[in-house]
Order: sequence, then structure tokens, then C-alpha cells
Amino acid sequence: MPRAEEPAPKDVSQNEFRELKRVFDYMADFAPKYKLRKDLQPRLDRKAKIEAYFKNPEAVKIVDELGEELGAEVLAAELERLEREIASLQGQIDAIDARPEEVKKIHPRDLQQALAFLGKHAEKKEIDDMIWEVDENLDGCVDWTEFSLMFRRNITDKSGLEPTQLFNVVQFLMYDKDFSGEVSVDETMHMLFSRYGKARLEAEMKALFGSSLSTDGDGTLTFLDYLKATSKRAPKKAEKGPAAGKK
Repeated sequence: MPRAEEPAPKDVSQNEFRELKRVFDYMADFAPKYKLRKDLQPRLDRKAKIEAYFKNPEAVKIVDELGEELGAEVLAAELERLEREIASLQGQIDAIDARPEEVKKIHPRDLQQALAFLGKHAEKKEIDDMIWEVDENLDGCVDWTEFSLMFRRNITDKSGLEPTQLFNVVQFLMYDKDFSGEVSVDETMHMLFSRYGKARLEAEMKALFGSSLSTDGDGTLTFLDYLKATSKRAPKKAEKGPAAGKK
């Protein structure tokens, strides 16, 4: 008796499309935004500490480099300065994000910095290969059209031959709702259920989380963990790269 043919994979859902756009906006021009965020974070932390002082000056003490306690007047002036600096830095980040979709792109330095943030060091050749696999117009970057086409090709692929290097990064970040660099069972379960349904949910979750999958939803996965899990399931593919040329 012939085996029943597997159902065709579902096309990209509206929820997946929204998450995909969120990830593209995050990755596009990632390098300059990451530098701005690195400058921004210590100012946010300092602001929070000063605000905590003004809420409860008896419990919170702030000292200078010499260990001398700072008074309310000095801290108020510092808080005012911090708010100006924070507004300026956040404004620069917002201006980058507000650029029209047609000019937003993921450049090699953006992808390399994003991978470094996720804990993966990638050499220039690896970055070039990842971009080459999806770079339809050969401009050395990934735009929204190429990005969404790459995802659709992978999510609907039945042959196992689609390049998955960039897809794996994107899929992980789609699960990572707060861009923390880790995904939890709860973050992952909703999207997997939406794509595979109840019948395949447990198998897909176990394939990703393995022994860390618990019934209380406490399991977490780093990007490197995720790559190990996906590599176990991936079929072997012939080597290819920029030198091979586009078909």
C-alpha cells in the first residue's frame, strides 16, 4: 500500500510575518544601533539609580570616585544631564529605525555583530557566504524582499536543500521576543504550535530543548544550543559559496 504523501508545508502566517518584520527591523543596521545601545545602557542604569535615591534618599546612597556621598543638588544636575544624553542617543536609534523600508538593509557588519551578540564568532567568509545564499540582487546586503523570500523558501521547503544559515539566525530571533539572546520554552511553544499543531508540538519542542524541556516551562536555549539542535536534524548539503556563482 503506498505511503500517504505528507501535507504541503503551510505558507507564512500573519503572526510569523509580523515576527519576521520585527526581526528584520532589529537586524537592519544592527552595528550602528548596537554601538548606540552600548553607550545608552550605562546612562539608563545610572538614571535608575539616581531616581531610586530621590524616591528613598535614606536607603540609597550614591558616592563619587573618592567615596564621598553626593547630595541632592549634585544628583539633580546629573539626572538632568543624563536625560538629555539619553534622549539624544535614543533619538539616533529611532532615526535609524524610522528609515524607509526600501533603504533598510542588513550589511555584513550588522550580521557579524548580531552573531557576536548571540555568542557566535563568525569570520568574514562565513558572513559573506550567509549573505550570498540569499542576496538575489548581488549588492552584498540583505534587504526586506530578500529577507522575507529567504524565510518563505525555508519554511515551505520539503526538499531540505534550501540554505539555512541565515534562516537559523532569524528563526531563533523570532522566538526571542525580548532579544535577550536566549529563548524559553514558553516563548517557543506558541509559534511551534501555530505552525505544526498539537500533533507535532511535543516532538518539535523535544528536538530543540532535549533534556532541558520541562513541564513547568523553565527550559531555556542559547543560540549556540539552538544551532546544535538544528544541525542534528539538517540533511547534508553540498558546499557552495560566492565562488560557485549564482544560478
